[in-house]
Amino acid sequence: MTVIAITNQKGGCGKTTTAINLAACLGRRAQRTLLIDMDPQGHASLGLGQRCQDTEGLYEVFMHEAELDEVIVPQVIANVDLVPATISLAAVEHLLSDSAHRDRQLALLLKPLRERYDFILLDCPPSLGLLSFNALRAASAVLIPVELSTFALDGLERLSETVDLLSSKYQLDIPQYIVVTQLDHRTRFTRLMLNDLLDRYADQVLSTRIHHTIRLREAAAQGKPVIEYLPGCQAAYDYQQLAEELLIETGKASWDTTLLPRPDTTTATVSAAPVKATTPGRRPVNTARPSRYKVVITAPDAATADMDIKLAGEFNDWIPDRGVETVRSDGRLHKIVHLQPGQYQYRLVIDGKWQQDPNNPLHIVNNFGEVNSLLQVSAANLEIQ
Repeated sequence: MTVIAITNQKGGCGKTTTAINLAACLGRRAQRTLLIDMDPQGHASLGLGQRCQDTEGLYEVFMHEAELDEVIVPQVIANVDLVPATISLAAVEHLLSDSAHRDRQLALLLKPLRERYDFILLDCPPSLGLLSFNALRAASAVLIPVELSTFALDGLERLSETVDLLSSKYQLDIPQYIVVTQLDHRTRFTRLMLNDLLDRYADQVLSTRIHHTIRLREAAAQGKPVIEYLPGCQAAYDYQQLAEELLIETGKASWDTTLLPRPDTTTATVSAAPVKATTPGRRPVNTARPSRYKVVITAPDAATADMDIKLAGEFNDWIPDRGVETVRSDGRLHKIVHLQPGQYQYRLVIDGKWQQDPNNPLHIVNNFGEVNSLLQVSAANLEIQ
C-alpha cells in the first residue's frame, strides 16, 4: 500500500484538483484507491459529487465516534472509495492536541487497510498544522502540486524544508515529488519560472506537466473527474500521465504510454535506434523505464542557412532548444532529441516565430487555439524530414 500526501499551503495550486483526478486515473489503472479528504472545506468530496454536510466523516473517526470502515463511501468512481470531510474537521487539531501519539493517529487508523488498497491519497488541509503532520507521518511519499509563480516557489521551499525536518526527526524516508500545474508555456515568465524550478529541484520534479485549461473547472462543477467529464481532452491525458509516472516511481508499473489516450487526433510514428536511457540529475527510479530513442526532426525545405531555427515541445518543457542537439549535414539542419516511447507535441521556432512543422502532416489544436505538430516515438524507424 502506497500512501501519498498531496499538500501545498499555497492556494490555487491545484492540490484538490490533483487529488481528485489522480485518484480517478489510478482507479482507471485498476488500482484500488482510497481518497481521504482531510481539508475541512470538503472540496475533494464535492468535486466527486458527494455533498457530505450531514454524513459522518474523518472528524467522527478521529473523535472515536465512528470506525474508519463505517465512513468510507464505496465506489464514488471506478475503483475509488472516499472518506469525506466536513467543516467540523477544523476543530480536530484542537481536540487532538492533548492526545497521546497525536501526530500518529492517522497512521494507526490506516494500518488495517494495508491489504485492502493499493493507493491511499490524502488531500491535505491548506495549513501546516496537526492534520497535515498526521498526513506526513502516515505518508510513504509526498506529492506537491506547484503553479509557476514567485510566491509558489517560496512556499515550496518552506514546505520542502518542513518535510525534510520531519524525515530527519523521525528517521523517515519520504520522497518528495513535485508536479507542475496550470502550465501555460506561451509566456516568457512561465518558462523562466520553470527553469528556476528545475534548477533548484531537478531531482524531485516529475516529467508530467498539468496544462492550464478550463476543462478542469467545468469537470469539478459537474462533480466529476475530468477523465469522466471529457476523456479526450488534454487535462485527462495529463492526469493519466501523472498516474502512470507515479506508478513507475513507486515500483508498481512499467512505462507504457500506449495505454494513455491522447487528445482526439491521428498519430505519427517517429523513432530511430535506441540509446541508453539516462537523465543527469534525476533521482534513481524503477529500472523498468525503457530505453530512449534518437529522434531526428529536419528543418523545412525553405529554411536558409541564416535562419535561427529552434525546437520546443513537451519533451523540453517548451523551452526552445533545451536539450536539443543541432547538426548540419547534406546542406540541411537537423534537430536531434532522445525520447522515451510516447507521444509529444512540439513546434518549430523560426526567427522567433512559433509555428507547426510543415514536414509533419500530423498535428493537434492545443488549448489556446494554436496548432502543434505531433509525433509518436516507438521502435519503428522513421525520421521526420
